[in-house]
Amino acid sequence: MSAYMVISVTPDDEEKFREYEAGTLEVVRRYGGVPVARDPRPLAWETDAKPALGVILRFDDKQAVEAFYHSDEYAPLKAFRQTFAEASALVVEGP
Repeated sequence: MSAYMVISVTPDDEEKFREYEAGTLEVVRRYGGVPVARDPRPLAWETDAKPALGVILRFDDKQAVEAFYHSDEYAPLKAFRQTFAEASALVVEGP
């Protein structure tokens, strides 16, 4: 069953975010991930968060998402993002 990583992110530096996003998409693809949606005006309900961007990535299964997220390839990108952006993610299974 496919797994979807639903991400909300608010970067403080757009240039750094573009650099992060480009590198991350390469790693996502190595783990079988596919971008499904990218919305610069997401709706966030029942939360105080007001993300600047919503992203959905599809993977083959939750194990693939975990392999990507905990990979050595993604670790430096994640550390880089944490220096200039607030983000959260939720992983759900679906068709």
